[in-house]
Amino acid sequence: MSTDLIIRRKGNLLEAEVDGELVALEVEKGSCYGFNRSATRIWQLAEQPISLSSLCDRLVGEYDVDRARCEEEVAGVIRELEREGLLEVSDPATGP
Repeated sequence: MSTDLIIRRKGNLLEAEVDGELVALEVEKGSCYGFNRSATRIWQLAEQPISLSSLCDRLVGEYDVDRARCEEEVAGVIRELEREGLLEVSDPATGP
C-alpha cells in the first residue's frame, strides 16, 4: 500500500470509548464494531483526511514501533476498515 494514499472516514458511526478502545455502531447496517487501542488511534487520526505517511509519522512518534512494521500493520487495519465501508482510500494523483 502506497504511503501517499489518503485515508478518509466514510462510515457514520455512533461511537463510545471504553478504557481507551472504541465501540461503534453503524445504525444503517445494524453493525457493531470493537476497535483495539491502535485501531482506535488510527480512527481518531482519520477524523480529517490524512495520508498513510502522515498517519504513520504520528503513530511512530506515539508508540514504540519501527516505521516498516507500523506501515505494514496500519495498512492491514485500513484494508479491513475499507472492506467494512468505514474508510475510503484514494490516491491523491487520481482523487477519491
